[in-house]
Amino acid sequence: MPELPYEIWKDRIDNELSNMKKLGNLEENSINMNSNNIELILNITALGFVREKADLVPKNSHRIYLKINRSFPYPGGIDFSWLSKIFHPNIHPIELSFSNEPGTGYICLNILKKWSRLSDLVTTVRALKILVENPNPHDPLDYPECLDAAKFYKKNNITELKKKYSSEEGYKDSERKEDDDIKIIEE
Repeated sequence: MPELPYEIWKDRIDNELSNMKKLGNLEENSINMNSNNIELILNITALGFVREKADLVPKNSHRIYLKINRSFPYPGGIDFSWLSKIFHPNIHPIELSFSNEPGTGYICLNILKKWSRLSDLVTTVRALKILVENPNPHDPLDYPECLDAAKFYKKNNITELKKKYSSEEGYKDSERKEDDDIKIIEE
């Protein structure tokens, strides 16, 4: 795999972290950096849901593990794992609601699958927020929890769920920054 010279890689990482700090998404004291990689925890705020028994519970706070290795910014140089519980067809979190077994942490998101040297963390975090709020039940991950979520979201309109639960969590779509450069395109 290609690698940038160390100093250039480190400057790119420092720039990415600086931009992430401006967004306020880095978990305090979570950055662990050495000469070959950096590990950190991202916190994102987006209206998602957790299933507790038969109930759907709104959840605004989500944690994601991120490991950036020396191949960054090239494909294969970055790895994301979803840590916190979430009921979502496109996210298989490590912490599962109804299982003693850990999940995989997999996140099904095109920006992660099509990572390029031009990709950046700020855009990726914005895309993750949008994914949480806009599950795609027509392309679920092949895990029982994700398939259950896909069935649920096919039957229940996400816009209606947002309206129902947004007032309880104090979340409003208007909180999204106007300069977000990612748009949802319905097929």
